[in-house]
Amino acid sequence: MYAKTLVAVAAISIVATLAIPAKFDGTHFTAIGSAWAGNGHGNGGGNGNGGGNGNAGGNGNGNAGANSNAGGNSNTHPDNNGATASSLGALNAAHASATALANASPTSRVGKVAAYANATAAVQTAANQLAADQAALDAATLANDTAAIAADQALVAADNAALALAQASQQDALNAAANKTPVSQATQDAVDGLLAGN
Repeated sequence: MYAKTLVAVAAISIVATLAIPAKFDGTHFTAIGSAWAGNGHGNGGGNGNGGGNGNAGGNGNGNAGANSNAGGNSNTHPDNNGATASSLGALNAAHASATALANASPTSRVGKVAAYANATAAVQTAANQLAADQAALDAATLANDTAAIAADQALVAADNAALALAQASQQDALNAAANKTPVSQATQDAVDGLLAGN
């Protein structure tokens, strides 16, 4: 009886040894377990893998969501050109070409922007004249030239008055061209930038 038991155990050991591959790693425990558990357990593992694929799908959806969020982030930063165009309103006429500005009717929006451009040029001319006369006054003062100092002081005073008048005319022209007043400094700078490109 004892001998039969030993033979049976030996036979089972040989069969088990033949069933286990020569290269043995942790994955074979699952294979062996599945074989011993029968088809029911194996099918359950298959369903689990299906669930794994579902998780992969979930990851894909997560990535898609991340892309959507990235799109959302881009929407939180409005287009600066659009915001500038909106603030300019009628002053978008400053986009007109130099030829259009030169030939526009004075009563048209482009013509009013052209009048503002001319007023801005007059301010620059007055500022340049003031700077030149102030430099002459500084030189006369350094040289202690009394006659030149008096003459240059009169010129600088006249230049300051001319500059103030030109600046007032520039502001009037800007307000006449705009449909949104008062015009902010940022909007005026935007118009000046457009006109400088012509």
